[in-house]
Amino acid sequence: MSGLVEHLERLLGPIAAGSTGDETTPAGVQVVWFGPDRPYPGVTTLATLGLHRYHLGDADRSGLHQELLFHVALADESAAVAGILFQVAGMMVERGSGLQRGQVLGPAGPLFGEGDLTALYVTAPLYLPEESEIFRAPGQNVVIAWLVPITDIEAAYVRARGWRAFEELLVAHNPDLTDINRTSILQA
Repeated sequence: MSGLVEHLERLLGPIAAGSTGDETTPAGVQVVWFGPDRPYPGVTTLATLGLHRYHLGDADRSGLHQELLFHVALADESAAVAGILFQVAGMMVERGSGLQRGQVLGPAGPLFGEGDLTALYVTAPLYLPEESEIFRAPGQNVVIAWLVPITDIEAAYVRARGWRAFEELLVAHNPDLTDINRTSILQA
């Protein structure tokens, strides 16, 4: 899609690397890494590219076209993040449905082999300018969704209290959502 790469690079800097995945990756979907220190120092961002070509949604709706973002601290293993993005993209294409703000994927065990982060929370790209949430192109809008790793107890909280209440907690506690070793903002 003309302009989508430019839109993402304007927000996140130049694409530094990419991967086309493996035989389980949906056709035409890749994961790209952006230069370091975006959206802020010490962080890099990975994103799907090509997922927007898939029409996700019910036949009676206009559908959804989407790309995914994941911010991670530079010191952390971004290869695992790429695998997560490929897995989620594959699930979306297989199901034929996009992700909605406030949706929780999992819990499904430790996302990074160990630690407390076991689920993914879907939200708007809140670390980026407001115009980053939707890329508007002739005939198609692409929604950019940020995947945030969360704990079991945080996932339960979102399901019980809703995404607005959870995002209010995130604002109040201000955890580093790029840290794949962070602990829960909630007590058991």
